[in-house]
Amino acid sequence: MVHVTKSNFLTQLTDFLHQLPTASFIALDEEMTGISLPGSRQQRPNKVELPGERYTRLLKGVPERYSILQVGVALFHKNPNYKKHTVGRDRACSSGNHRSPTENDNEDEHAYMHREGMLNQDELEDLTEREEEEGIAAAAENSDNIDDEDEEDSTAATEEESEYTSRIYNFYLFPSSSKSKHERELTLNPSTVQFLLENHMDFDKVFREGIPFTTADHATFLKKKYFEKYDLNGDENQNGKKNAGSNTPRKNRVKLTRVEDIAFVARTMAGLREWIDSDNSMQNPLADGDGDDDVVATAAEENNNDGANGGNATNGRNPDENGGVSSQEEGTSLVLPPCNAFLRRCLYETIEDEYPGLVLERAGSDPNAGVARNQIRVIRLSPAEKKCREARLRQGEWDKLLQDIGFTTLFQAISDACNGKSFTSEQTSSFLDGLSSELTVAADKKTADGQQSERRIPLIIHNGLQDLMFLMTHCHDPSLPESFEDTKKVIRGYFPDIYDTKVLGSEYSDAIIRGGNTALEPLFSTTCNTGESEDILSLKAPPIVNQDGRSEGQAHEAAWDAYMTGCVFNALCNRILESKNRLSFDLTLDRLLHDSSDGLLREWIGRNMIYMHVSLFTIDLESSSGPVGLYDPVSSGLSFDTTFHVSGITASVSTRDILQALTQYEGEDEAIRLLKYEIIWVDDASFFVGTRMIGDVSPDDLTATSLIASHVRNKLRGGLGNVEILPLGDYFKKKYATETSEESVGIVGSLVSVATKPFQVLGSVLGFGKRSSDDIDNNMRASKKRRLG
Repeated sequence: MVHVTKSNFLTQLTDFLHQLPTASFIALDEEMTGISLPGSRQQRPNKVELPGERYTRLLKGVPERYSILQVGVALFHKNPNYKKHTVGRDRACSSGNHRSPTENDNEDEHAYMHREGMLNQDELEDLTEREEEEGIAAAAENSDNIDDEDEEDSTAATEEESEYTSRIYNFYLFPSSSKSKHERELTLNPSTVQFLLENHMDFDKVFREGIPFTTADHATFLKKKYFEKYDLNGDENQNGKKNAGSNTPRKNRVKLTRVEDIAFVARTMAGLREWIDSDNSMQNPLADGDGDDDVVATAAEENNNDGANGGNATNGRNPDENGGVSSQEEGTSLVLPPCNAFLRRCLYETIEDEYPGLVLERAGSDPNAGVARNQIRVIRLSPAEKKCREARLRQGEWDKLLQDIGFTTLFQAISDACNGKSFTSEQTSSFLDGLSSELTVAADKKTADGQQSERRIPLIIHNGLQDLMFLMTHCHDPSLPESFEDTKKVIRGYFPDIYDTKVLGSEYSDAIIRGGNTALEPLFSTTCNTGESEDILSLKAPPIVNQDGRSEGQAHEAAWDAYMTGCVFNALCNRILESKNRLSFDLTLDRLLHDSSDGLLREWIGRNMIYMHVSLFTIDLESSSGPVGLYDPVSSGLSFDTTFHVSGITASVSTRDILQALTQYEGEDEAIRLLKYEIIWVDDASFFVGTRMIGDVSPDDLTATSLIASHVRNKLRGGLGNVEILPLGDYFKKKYATETSEESVGIVGSLVSVATKPFQVLGSVLGFGKRSSDDIDNNMRASKKRRLG
């Protein structure tokens, strides 16, 4: 694992960008300063509220208010040394139950010789006996060889390579301190901070060394300004505004009036002329030549406060620990005497007019440079030295720009990889050298049918809806769209292929996984072997290449959580593929991810399905059909047709009464006996009942759906009386239609009303919206009583 801060950001950015294009999948996790709004604990989520209502009421404001502290990114690459072990099948083929081709050939040859009269019966028996004795000896020798091979295979099995290797990066983030409209405040939630401290979050590293970030649009704007500047300057001196327009007469030139100021400038210019006229350009040209102590000549070794590779904002060189410079020389230089800003401006104007080929800069740009901050350095360069200097200054400015943009460059790179854009080593080098503003180029390969052929790298999360929204507020726009559907479109624009291991474990995996704990750490412990477990069903966890091959870390550290997420994804997908491959498929995870249809990926491993906490719904980033607000499906095992709204009950009915009515199974089909029920109270007179199917019964099985609907209606009406029962889909459609007809007339008005108030309708239905606090308290007490009844 690599901890990435401002001090090593450029180095790790280079490493990351070179490793990213070849990854099979990317896992991501975050740690934030808060995960819930103040007071929201009194507004706990209701399981049946629509995702759009939850988004508006509880989710949207969280990533707009709080900040990311850590982003963990884990890259998973195919292991070139990985081989599937088929020892069992190999041994079966070489066991004594099957004769070798040579044995079969000998038998056929002997039978032929006997039939043709070449051997009589006695001769045939003698020959066969001798060959059997020889065969026994050969078999014994072969058995010894097999035992040796078994030992080798046993050793190989204990040293079995993982299918993937991983590189993990732990990025510490802190808002930029630049005073601009993109400045972001840091808000801390006390309970979240306490939790992070208990899990060893290094806040000192966050505050002192956190990497800045900005929006993608602002990053593009800053890079555009940089390239416009150097395109406009062309091959002009890259010393910026100090030398720009030196051949153009200045307006408002400084005019000296004080005698001492005029004398100082004259004395300084005389020393400068003597230095220029000196034949010994590499030595000290003005050493006491005229007895003027005010003018100090220096060679390149006096270049205090400079750096070597772009770390300094003025000239891009790296200062050493004592504030000195590297030994690299650039021409010869002269440091002029210290003076105030007024006289420095006069010297700049005078020297630029008289010697436009010289380079001028402040002698010391560091705040601790002392008197050097009040001095001008004059540099005389050969054409080759001038070109070298220009390249260095340009690279230094680009490096500083990358530091200022910070994590947003990583965000854009991951998005480009997820969208299938083409990375090349040349393009990456051009970007890092400041020669191109783009990391990638659009993929231009097309299939035979004219479709775009892209290698899109999937993004893996675990219960990561909030993680995705935090990324949007940090790197897209500080404010999320008002509509949840628009937010989903923005997310999918950046990351078109997302897999949530929470959904994968709870909805698409086998019964063992679904029946267990699907939180990240328990899933990792169950499905992955880090060397301590002897469970043959668990998958060997990939080694972490940038952590000496070890697979160790701290839970709730973003990089380790990202690593666990990727390992769980690998393990769960392998379990699913094992069951599918028994049905004549022969797919590896890599082939499934990169060579399969989108439909197959959705069906098998839940492409673009994201978990929503405490909800009957699963978020579908691709769905945009159906009534407004009903775009997202209910979670696995449930369906709109087998989840019911029940109204018209009496005040005495409790949850126990409902369950007793539903579990009267006499004469019922086996599928009905396996149903699980979930009761969700709305108010004193209505509730929702969800029927979750167990086993191999699909929610899309119309026969089973009809059977369940009939069972629920018959049992509830038999046990509770004449109650109104509506499937969830019909219930919402009815409510939308009622609200629309009350508030607007005509098709256009209906569409506007439905589009703008879908979630307010549901809020009022489910007991939210404009109900008074007394009503809410009374209903909560009633619901609690019913649940206990």
